[in-house]
Amino acid sequence: MLARFRSSMIALMTAHVCLNSGGYLFAKIGLSEFSPFAFAFWRFLIGLAGLSAVLLLRRVRLRIERRDWPRILLLAACAVPANQLLYLNGMRWTVPSHTSLLYGSTAVFALGLSAILGYEKLRPYKIAAILLAVAGIALVVSESPTRLIGSENFAGDVLIALSVVMWAAYTVLAKPMVEKYGAVKTTLACLMLGSVMTLPFLVIPALAQDYSIITWRGWAGPIYTGIMVTTISYTLWFAMLKRLDPSQVAILTTPQPVVTTILSVLILGETIGVSLFMGGALVIGGVCLMQIPALRKIPDGVHAAIGTSFRNQTGA
Repeated sequence: MLARFRSSMIALMTAHVCLNSGGYLFAKIGLSEFSPFAFAFWRFLIGLAGLSAVLLLRRVRLRIERRDWPRILLLAACAVPANQLLYLNGMRWTVPSHTSLLYGSTAVFALGLSAILGYEKLRPYKIAAILLAVAGIALVVSESPTRLIGSENFAGDVLIALSVVMWAAYTVLAKPMVEKYGAVKTTLACLMLGSVMTLPFLVIPALAQDYSIITWRGWAGPIYTGIMVTTISYTLWFAMLKRLDPSQVAILTTPQPVVTTILSVLILGETIGVSLFMGGALVIGGVCLMQIPALRKIPDGVHAAIGTSFRNQTGA
């Protein structure tokens, strides 16, 4: 039973990491032909259709109490228009390796925000983790990205960093809603509502887009990110959250920046400099250091999940 559980977690983690890593590359390629806002329109439209299908297939009822709607609306704004529009505009001007490393440090940004808001106390090892990750990020963004598609520059990294801050804010502010409604319902509600909120403002940019210059490579960007990332990857994430704590899931997805960088080198021809290598090591090290309690809990979480699964199967 334990071996089967570990195998299933490895399979889910591998699929989730590979799909998300591919998303950075497909976004980069698509944004070489699409404007960021036209790309966003098609990604959100396709993603909304995919999430609606997940909602129906899983028979999830998104019943939110009236008093919680203001927070849900704020979370939806952080998760979709703020996060994704900053991400897509930044992705046009930076490289996948930088983006994946910055997003890999989301937990560090979330920890800093939690400390500022007074939600969490900073212990010495967490302070050390933040310093390590910040030093790594500084090294990464100080490196001049390889010219791949367009004119990559420092501004792209800044926009990506701001999008990570928005996602970290969503992560921190969503905690009460996740505790009340669960991760699946909260995430589905925020992503779908955020997409509905944003799509009307993207109609004009989508109509203004010159589609005569869009090749199948360009269309692959919003189609892949809408289906494989927004829909399928989140479904795999939900599956992992059912079996492990969010902090433990974060540990399992740590290899994502490494996979993204390898794919970017092989497919897009990106070159790896010393700054990226050293900065990436510091960022990943900082994230792992911050998750020491989660690492210690993984064996207990595994046995607890197996016990829950066994009880569900036997009806005990």
